[in-house]
Amino acid sequence: MENNNNNKPKLYHGRRPVTRREFLASGAIPMMSYMIPSALMTTFAKAGIAQAQELCKIGEASKFPPIVNINANGGWWVAGNNIFLTEGRELLPTYGRNGLGSAANLVSQIVKTGHFKNQPPFYSGSGFLAGVQSGLVNGAASSALAKTNFVSMPLQSQNDSDTNKLAPFYLLQKAGLSGKILPNLGRTDNGIGVSNASAFGMSPAPLIVNNVDNIVNALGVGDRLAQLNQVQKTNMFKASQNLSFAQSRKLASLTGGSLLDRLLGQANADNTKLVENPAGLDLDPRMNAAFSAVWGLNNNTTKNSEDYINASLIYNAINGNCGAVGIEVGGCDYHGSTLAQTIAKDNEIGTLTGKILQSFAAMGSPGFIMINTDGSVGAPPSDIPGTDPTADRGDSSGIYMMYYDPTDVVQAPDSQVGHMKSDPDAEAADDKFLVGGNAEIATAAVFANFLAASGKMNLWSAIPETNRTFDSLALEKILKFHGKAG
Repeated sequence: MENNNNNKPKLYHGRRPVTRREFLASGAIPMMSYMIPSALMTTFAKAGIAQAQELCKIGEASKFPPIVNINANGGWWVAGNNIFLTEGRELLPTYGRNGLGSAANLVSQIVKTGHFKNQPPFYSGSGFLAGVQSGLVNGAASSALAKTNFVSMPLQSQNDSDTNKLAPFYLLQKAGLSGKILPNLGRTDNGIGVSNASAFGMSPAPLIVNNVDNIVNALGVGDRLAQLNQVQKTNMFKASQNLSFAQSRKLASLTGGSLLDRLLGQANADNTKLVENPAGLDLDPRMNAAFSAVWGLNNNTTKNSEDYINASLIYNAINGNCGAVGIEVGGCDYHGSTLAQTIAKDNEIGTLTGKILQSFAAMGSPGFIMINTDGSVGAPPSDIPGTDPTADRGDSSGIYMMYYDPTDVVQAPDSQVGHMKSDPDAEAADDKFLVGGNAEIATAAVFANFLAASGKMNLWSAIPETNRTFDSLALEKILKFHGKAG
């Protein structure tokens, strides 16, 4: 019998597709086109209905604070902004290879007050810190930072690589984090949402947003169907829903029959509700004056502007419309550029972080931020703080975590998970510590701190992947956010 490759299972990013968007992307849907009038199938496909609706189901948002994963793509100067300490929480003798000079010269340039609530040590020349402290609304930055705890995690990771298992979305999904009407939202179209590998497993693909209309279109109809009036749109969805249910048993005996029932039946029952009342969805951040002011949005802001896109992601996360959010900041492989360019990029990361924290404050919502990167940068050994990075240096990479708590209950007296090596010549994350040498384990530590800050540590033992990663003694060493019961 002739071997026909067309009969092989269609894969999506190396795994079986599970959502309608993934079936469409994998090429599995076209094989069913003969079951439905071709014009209708073509219209559905072009209208973008298959884009995200399988995941856009009406329901109660899971009771988690919003979480945002910022990936600084390329290995940013993570150890040149926050100052990584030893196990005893003391300075290394020198940070010359990390661009911060000798401890003797650095000590007078350490800033611990006037920013985050728990007073972590920052280099006074930090572009990131300057960005976090900036804002368009007078007093908004300082007000948000006063209720935000900051925790860093020294980590050795691969330079300039998307194989670091730093994406936390699978663990978040296992814990039950989901949106009312939208899936996770991301900026990188790789099935994950950011250019990192997923830790412990793959979560459903996010909705990729590169224009504000991507969100609106995922919850309605576009292209040719946009020409229909509201009654026609609703009737069309109801018709396709009825067709699917009425013929599901008959179609199930045919190739792809049960799949068709999923694609045009079950999801459309929810889509019909969405299409019937699109004005009832709170999707546009411009509708909230306090939130819009943080991002500088107005009616003239273009829909593909970075601020409008990122603001839309954060707004929908705070409202519970979507699950977790992934944001990519490119251009961080900047070693060899001028120090001014390095600081400017760090400032961009800090400014974005500051706007997110100020957004939480404007909406009165708690919120968690994880900033990670692939590797880092280093400088020629020098005693002078603020030496321009000239090369990759993944052994002094790391992760930043921040939690804004409007109730001001959560505390983080120790602002670091793990530590730097005791060897004074290493200037590197201690890879012998629980999280210092493994990106995936470090991501589990971030997840644990997110649960702790959210008051949901009771979920930890219910997730096999994480429960076997850290026992109770290890958790005591890695948990830094305290104060919430759960």
